[in-house]
Amino acid sequence: MVIAAPIVATVGVVLLYGILQPTHRGPTATYWNRGRAALLPGLDRLASRLGVGYAAYELDARECAGRIDAPVETVDELLSSHGFERMPLSAWKTLPDGRSEAASWAKRTGPFADRQLHVMLFQTDDGATELYAHEEFNAFHPRHATKHYHGVDYDPEAGCRQLRTLLGDQLEAVQPEHIASDSAAVVDESASNPSRPESPNRRSED
Repeated sequence: MVIAAPIVATVGVVLLYGILQPTHRGPTATYWNRGRAALLPGLDRLASRLGVGYAAYELDARECAGRIDAPVETVDELLSSHGFERMPLSAWKTLPDGRSEAASWAKRTGPFADRQLHVMLFQTDDGATELYAHEEFNAFHPRHATKHYHGVDYDPEAGCRQLRTLLGDQLEAVQPEHIASDSAAVVDESASNPSRPESPNRRSED
């Protein structure tokens, strides 16, 4: 994957920013998530069997920035209005309670920015949307793609802080009891392993 990540990043940035129209990075481009949902979990299982990396992983409580009492489609529009773009170049995310992501967005200063704010949306049973976030190296920058893949300088706290600053009162805090209880253990376990900062389920390539 050390070689593959920069290649994938190069293809992705050429496709999204050099060939396709900007609408393919906006709220109407829901097909990216459907395609990722169909492809990445199976690819992750294959990668796990072969021991060659990962294509999906489970988020933990550190990344829960809050919730918005609105459906995913409305939050899509809100994030787009704040400069976020669809993020197809991303592993598939799930939560400890079994939910899968409903959308993936990223905000950066440009296609070749060093860093990005990555936000993932999860639908709740009552029709609201929970937002999970982290700040990280830009997955589309070929020079940073390998660091992105391995979670180097991966920062959930900064991501949540930045998102809360951007959205202000629109983003409601999620009560601790509403976050899966086993997420707390993930925080402690990942904190003790700086080479895998985001989750024990994000596999390194040792």
